[in-house]
Amino acid sequence: MMIMKNENKSQRTAALVNETIAALQRMEEAPKSPIKGFRTVKRRREYRRYAERLRRGQVVPRYPNLHTAEELADLLEQTARRDEIFEQACRDLRRISRDFKSVAEQEGSAAAIRTFNAMLREAGLAAAFNGPDSEAGQRHRRMWFFISMGARHESEKRRQLPPEPVLPLLMKDPRTELRYELAAAEILASPPPAGEAVIAIPAEDSESGCGRLLMRIGVGKASWIGSFERGQKGPGPCTVQMMPDGKHLFVSAAGAGYIIDATSRTLVEQTGTNVVSVGRTGTVFVVNHNDMSLEAFGRSGRLWKTDAISSGGFRRMTASDDAIIGEARQAFPEGWAAFSVKLATGEVRFDAR
Repeated sequence: MMIMKNENKSQRTAALVNETIAALQRMEEAPKSPIKGFRTVKRRREYRRYAERLRRGQVVPRYPNLHTAEELADLLEQTARRDEIFEQACRDLRRISRDFKSVAEQEGSAAAIRTFNAMLREAGLAAAFNGPDSEAGQRHRRMWFFISMGARHESEKRRQLPPEPVLPLLMKDPRTELRYELAAAEILASPPPAGEAVIAIPAEDSESGCGRLLMRIGVGKASWIGSFERGQKGPGPCTVQMMPDGKHLFVSAAGAGYIIDATSRTLVEQTGTNVVSVGRTGTVFVVNHNDMSLEAFGRSGRLWKTDAISSGGFRRMTASDDAIIGEARQAFPEGWAAFSVKLATGEVRFDAR
């Protein structure tokens, strides 16, 4: 009879541990969003209404260099859904915490601790055998996170601090929001208020006669205004993108390409005056120069720049895991020729046909 009673105690504790792990798993597997913080029910409704207006074309993104209307709508809906899942999971964790306390009071905390430690050892052995990315490895990691949550809760109780949310668990890459904050950009139609600093890039004494373009880059404390010398592409294109190393911004000001140190806001390098477009494939950032040549940057810096592979036009450009594929306009014989560029080396190949 005593053995059966102890088994019942162990089963209740084990069930609560499994419920905890399941709640943490739901939080981790919720839709990903770089928007930190928690939105209330009211705020989630606002996000969804704004997403619907974006899809209908009734509003446009403030920072189109970061997201298209469709991408921003997806992001807002993912954030709302994420926070719904977080809210329910946090409710479950609070209820489980109360149940743990009840089990400990009724059956003794030592028994509950023994059961938990046995489950932790079992998960650790399975994780060591199957690897950290296995199901057992994930279970082991979540159990340790549960321990850290308990330790933090006890510390907050002793210091009489309000409990903090568990939101950081979901953020696989917390640098994503920082990159957005640094790269968000909008063109200014008029000079800023007197007293607000403007950084001239390049210096004012290097004027080419093309005029300048004012951009506010970054948001909040990361915000600054740059006065960029225009390129040779008339009113556009204009964009700001974070480069793969996470340390530099690529600015295109009416075709003039600039690489800017994101921290010091200083000019590192100019990359031509005929930038047509930029894009990213995986960890490679690609610049289209005058619809004639391509240049690529990776996490370590510049990877390659092709010679002229077009007489003035690209079309049907796509990217695979290892190459850029498309068609380039040819002057002789006149027409379009299929080509590919290896992402690793910049080697250009044309279809013999």
